[in-house]
Amino acid sequence: MKTAHSLFLLAPLLALPVCAQALEVPPEGAPAPIESAPPQLIKSTAPGLHWILNAGITYGGDTIGKISFTNGTTSNIKAGSFLQFGAGGLYQFQENPIAVMLSANYHFDSVSAKNGTASFDRFPIEVLAYYTGKEKFRVGGGLRIINSAELASSISANQKFTFGATRGLVGEIGYQLDSHGWLNFRFVSEKYQAQTEVLNGVTYSRANSAPVSGSHLGVNFTYVF
Repeated sequence: MKTAHSLFLLAPLLALPVCAQALEVPPEGAPAPIESAPPQLIKSTAPGLHWILNAGITYGGDTIGKISFTNGTTSNIKAGSFLQFGAGGLYQFQENPIAVMLSANYHFDSVSAKNGTASFDRFPIEVLAYYTGKEKFRVGGGLRIINSAELASSISANQKFTFGATRGLVGEIGYQLDSHGWLNFRFVSEKYQAQTEVLNGVTYSRANSAPVSGSHLGVNFTYVF
C-alpha cells in the first residue's frame, strides 16, 4: 500500500520534465510555425496627380432622331445615348479623403445604313469631386459642360441640327476593382436647345423649338495611371 501511495505522489513530479520540454522555445534556425497570412486589401489611389482614361455606355433622354429603313424597320437616336470616351487627370488629396477629376470626353450615338449614316455627337467637359474615405467605394458628383452638340443625317437627305452649349449635373458612385480600376455608376441631368437646322444647304433657325432632355443613366470604367 505504501508503495502504491508513493507512486501516486511521484506521478505529477515525473510529468514535470515532459511539460517543461513542451514549453521550451524552438532552437535557433528551426522553422517558424506556419501562420495564416492576412487577407490582401486593395490599395487605394495614391495621393497626388494621376492621368485617367474613361470608357462607358449610357442610355436615356428624348428621341432626337428617328431613322426609317427601306425594309420598314426604324432606329432611334436618343439624346442621352450611347457611348462616351474621355481622358483627363485626377488629384487625390493626402490630408483629406477627397479626390477631384477633370476630363474631356466624346459622347455619341449613331445609326448606319447602306445609303448613309446618322449621328448625335457632343463634347462634354466634366469636373467631378469624390469622397474617398470608405474602402473600395467613392461617391461624388459635379458639373458637365457640353459643347458642339450636333445631330447630322445623310440617309434620306443632307440634314444637320446644331445645339447651343449647355450644362448638366452628374452624380456618381464608384467601386474600386483594383489599385488602378474603378467601375462607376452614374446619373446625368441635362437639356439641349436646338439653334439651327441645315437642310440640303439651306439654314433655318430652330431657336424657338422646345428643348430636349439628354438625361441618362450610365456605367463606365476609369483607369488611373
